[in-house]
Amino acid sequence: MHQLLFLNAKQPIKIFGGEEEKPYSREHLLELLAGINTKDSLYESSKLPENEHLQVFLNNPIVSIDSDKQFVIDTKGEKHPYSALVMAVGATPNKLQVPGVDLQNIFTFRNIRDAEQLKNRQVSSRNIVIIGGGQVGLDTANAMQRHNTNVTVIEHSSRLMYHQLDDHASVYLRLYMDDLGVDVRINNHVSQFEGQDDKVEQVVLDDGEIIPCDTVIISIGIKPNVDLAINSGIHIKKGIIVDDKLQTNKPNIYAVGECCEYNGVVFGSVYPGFEQAECLAEILLKDTGKYKGSTSTSHLKVVDYPILSIGDNGDDSVSNVSVTFRDIKNMTYRKLVLHNGRLKGVVATGKWKTSKNLHDMVKNNDRIWLWQRRRFEKTGEL
Repeated sequence: MHQLLFLNAKQPIKIFGGEEEKPYSREHLLELLAGINTKDSLYESSKLPENEHLQVFLNNPIVSIDSDKQFVIDTKGEKHPYSALVMAVGATPNKLQVPGVDLQNIFTFRNIRDAEQLKNRQVSSRNIVIIGGGQVGLDTANAMQRHNTNVTVIEHSSRLMYHQLDDHASVYLRLYMDDLGVDVRINNHVSQFEGQDDKVEQVVLDDGEIIPCDTVIISIGIKPNVDLAINSGIHIKKGIIVDDKLQTNKPNIYAVGECCEYNGVVFGSVYPGFEQAECLAEILLKDTGKYKGSTSTSHLKVVDYPILSIGDNGDDSVSNVSVTFRDIKNMTYRKLVLHNGRLKGVVATGKWKTSKNLHDMVKNNDRIWLWQRRRFEKTGEL
């Protein structure tokens, strides 16, 4: 929407949202939980501009789409015609399907109301368990570690941030989390939650170990919101399927962000959504440009230990070549993932002052010459 107005759109624009809150930056919710940002700053960073062409409908989601007659119906039963419909309906946190998951004080972390509930738990909680050792789970663990609270992270896979890091980088990260006083468990599955008076009191692992807790936060990824698309005859797989114009199988209906799927990929981070929105604004107003996919970038937001993951993490060792640099004393590890001599991904831990251009280098599939590889192996710099 901001990009449409930036490009001087003259058509009426209507925005429908399901939350009562005015628009806020979901990207910075962790900073609110950690006390780095205020609620007002979240609103300010996503403030809608004053514009005669813009109408905003809060707490009023769209409940059905008539793609033949080109109108939508909101939750109040009102019809709204469209010439272009953009679905940016986001995603929902995954939920563990184990006994006891409906006990009180078991949370997911997705919106501003979740953040406020968890801030209230910071003072009263003594033992907090985070289910999920991904980027959001680790940041949440650090944010919740206030007032001498015991925090335990349980990750079912063999390493932290499994899809972003490799084994070596994950070890460095785990050592850092240990230094923070966060108890990290890997290769563990939750069997059930138990409690009394409808409140959670302990987590039972599949090996029988019991971890006492008074608060549980489940952070095991997200699933795209596709129900509206399914009910409207829009094709989905994991998400709402779009082409290189970000259009669905229905004319004049588009999708961007966490709800959409392009070339079999659903992006669960904010920056690909921004790229899609910018591209779509050009398509809608100028009928120019094509979406060519995005390069995923991950970094921790409130854990004060730099983690960088761009593109491929190098797990596909058959077709990739990895070039690495290590500085054990400073807990620094850097890896370039190359395919046919071109940069396909980067994994790094620790401070790296000259890392700013790496995202563009991966996105552009830049060639890394032999002399650059040798320099990188000696100095950690390109």
